[in-house]
Amino acid sequence: MLNYDLIERNKNLIVNIGVVVLAAFIALQLHKSSNEQIRTLIEQQGSELKKNKVAEEIAALEQKAETYKKTFIKRDLAAIMEILNGIAKNSSVKIISVKPAAEEAFDNYFNSSFIITLKASSYHALGNFISKIENHKDIYLVSEIGIRSELSQTGMPTPNTDLGVTLKINTISYL
Repeated sequence: MLNYDLIERNKNLIVNIGVVVLAAFIALQLHKSSNEQIRTLIEQQGSELKKNKVAEEIAALEQKAETYKKTFIKRDLAAIMEILNGIAKNSSVKIISVKPAAEEAFDNYFNSSFIITLKASSYHALGNFISKIENHKDIYLVSEIGIRSELSQTGMPTPNTDLGVTLKINTISYL
């Protein structure tokens, strides 16, 4: 049987122990809950940091795209001719004629072509001219080339004659 006398004498101790056990149980549950919230917040922070990194990479790519847009601006034929004449003078090549060709429109850019007829004193001068065109800071691409030299009566090239050259040069511009 229960000893009510013992309980009556220690009722404050029993209540205190019950309160301490209940407080410990509540504290444990709060600790578990706060640990779960902290873990969730750490996961969210990691996710947000990844998103920030991707957003920074996208911003850097957009900045590069803007730089390329500035590079690929549409130039008029006079500006292109000024550049090509300067290169031709430095390469011992003489430009005879320039004829604009068809302009092709693609999704994001134009491909403008023009055909240049020129005279070169040697293959070396011609190679130097083409190299300088394709290495220019503006984008010029030599897509076709035709070379002819004058033949003598015997069918052999005559010495010290200029080479007749036809070049198709493309330039790309952003829409």
